[in-house]
Amino acid sequence: MGSCPPFDFSAKYYHVSDGGSGCVRQSSFFEGKPVLNQGVGYSVILGFGAFFAVFTSFLVWLEKRYVGSRHTSEWFNTAGRNVKTGLIASVIVSQWTWAATILQSSNVAWEYGISGPFWYASGATIQVLLFGIMAIEIKRKAPNAHTVCEIVKARWGTPAHIVFLAFCFLTNIIVTAMLLLGGSAVVNALTGVNIYAASFLIPLGVIVYTLAGGLKATFLASYIHSVIVHVVLVIFVYLVYTASNELGSPSVVYKRLLEVAAKSRICQEPISHSGQSCGPVSGNYKGSYLTMLSSGGLVFGIINIVGNFGTVFVDNGYWVSAIAARPSSTHKGYLVGGLVWFAVPFSLATSLGLGALALDLPLTASEASHGLVPPATAIALMGKGGSVLLLTMLFMAVTSAGSSELIAVSSLCTYDIYRTYINPDASGKKILKVSRAVVLGFGCFMGLLAVILNKAGVSLGWMYLAMGVLIGSAVLPIAFMLLWRKANAFGAILGTILGCVFGIITWISVTKIEYGRVNLDTTGRNAPMLAGNLVSILTGGAVHAVCSLLWPQNYDWDTTKQITMVEKDKADLPAGEFREEKLRKARTWIIKWGLGFTILIVILWPLLTLPAGQFNLGYFTFWAVISVAWGTIGSAVIIALPLVESWEIIKNVCLGMFTNDRLMEKVEELNFKLNSIILAIPEAERMYLLEKEKAKKEEASERQA
Repeated sequence: MGSCPPFDFSAKYYHVSDGGSGCVRQSSFFEGKPVLNQGVGYSVILGFGAFFAVFTSFLVWLEKRYVGSRHTSEWFNTAGRNVKTGLIASVIVSQWTWAATILQSSNVAWEYGISGPFWYASGATIQVLLFGIMAIEIKRKAPNAHTVCEIVKARWGTPAHIVFLAFCFLTNIIVTAMLLLGGSAVVNALTGVNIYAASFLIPLGVIVYTLAGGLKATFLASYIHSVIVHVVLVIFVYLVYTASNELGSPSVVYKRLLEVAAKSRICQEPISHSGQSCGPVSGNYKGSYLTMLSSGGLVFGIINIVGNFGTVFVDNGYWVSAIAARPSSTHKGYLVGGLVWFAVPFSLATSLGLGALALDLPLTASEASHGLVPPATAIALMGKGGSVLLLTMLFMAVTSAGSSELIAVSSLCTYDIYRTYINPDASGKKILKVSRAVVLGFGCFMGLLAVILNKAGVSLGWMYLAMGVLIGSAVLPIAFMLLWRKANAFGAILGTILGCVFGIITWISVTKIEYGRVNLDTTGRNAPMLAGNLVSILTGGAVHAVCSLLWPQNYDWDTTKQITMVEKDKADLPAGEFREEKLRKARTWIIKWGLGFTILIVILWPLLTLPAGQFNLGYFTFWAVISVAWGTIGSAVIIALPLVESWEIIKNVCLGMFTNDRLMEKVEELNFKLNSIILAIPEAERMYLLEKEKAKKEEASERQA
């Protein structure tokens, strides 16, 4: 057959030599030399880290100097409780855009076809929409709280406080693990940077700017990160569906997906049971990638919904963001943030995930589960440029969400351990010192945790599916805490612990029954994960509900309203922000729109796709247009809205930088000259002038008398 084409990641087909007898298809996309060298990897990790550390710290300093922010412990942990809608929405998008959002969403597209991106997006959007209700309830019932566990202690006492504190820490550890597992795996695959070195270096810049500016620095960095993520998102979406030479239109992607499906036909019983059919995806209608009738996609969707309720409702980071929001902005921020975030997994995975299938890239199941589908597509379409863009996007996601986890853990340690059990009378300065110490300590722990998990062989996909089993049992008790006056402490503790224990037992038992052995591979499959997730969340809620109905607490929210701030900062809030009538209207608004969009994207949308069966070209084109439009509009909103809302502050800072400082310099120069002139007057003459002035004043006083 002649000599083989050179190994080239950017080529349409990939070949390796079979010992001189000819060329065979490469068995793995990421065999051989990484597409980028280690220098690029270290430059991205250290360069971006250093830039954001310096730039974000500079922005915080500008706000302090020209806007008048006081860098107290309250400001460090709550950002003044005055953050507007656009920035809150941006923070939610950035906070919820994990490595898994970019990587795992494309993996499920590669695995299940078009249903994968949809169920990833819808199954992880509704939690943010519904959490808007909790965010308003915080303003009504615990306006001075710093963490969710502070509210737990105020309502249910010390035993419940300890239990929920443990689950909150577990959630932060799981989220941090997923961030660094995905980030280090892709950095290693694309650049060859040592996976353990990447685990330690990625959090470095985050630690610096979080130490300098606390929650506000995290919010400012999150906005910048969101801008970069969405710019890259739009580039990839338009590349796949409008600009690429390899794909470039929905019709080409559709045709390629049909061709790839025809190559690998696996016969199975279809969902419709109308007869035997064949296709590459077992459990999909006609085995097709182009259908929402997917049993595997639906099972993943349920697991996704349960697990992500845990990582929103039990992650103190979301409670901290709600606490930091201005009351009138809280509900709108969470709704806008949730709807914009939907585009990240949906639009990106519908592009890069389906793109990997359409290009028929030789990815292995192991590579896909470690999150390597998006970089493979990016490399195939754009070569080194695509890998650099994907690496940049991933770094933004990992570091932004990582900074949120740092603040979440810092506030728990500071207010729920140090201020509660060690030093209840701690001053603001002491609180600030402890907060920064925890940021530094947990930042170092993040790297160590990723190394341990990589050594153990834990993948991003396994961790993502398992999180609901471990923390799902705490979801409904935490929701009941602010929404149901009858919810009692005993039921909350019992339900949370039993739900977790029964979920793990079910998970392991189903694995053993189904596959005969228990290991990382078998426990990560859909059937045991689905069973464990459902048992965990439903047991936790059911036990708590039964106990609360039998022994209702009938709580009046008095003790949660008595939570105190360490320093009484004067918040620059418009009058009436905490008026009960206004907050009730906001609550009604978010219930209506949050529940409405939840029903739309989890029930109505999927049901409306079922009659289509396998999508035809027109239906798929419409689906692709929705994906492109949602990604484009969402990106425009999340980039522009914070700038529009903060325009006055931006103008004040610019005026301060280029006008006020120079004016003060002129005033100081004039004062210096006047003083010099005064000092130059002979002493006798100066005394004469003073005496004369004194005489005039005495004469004026006598006339008045």
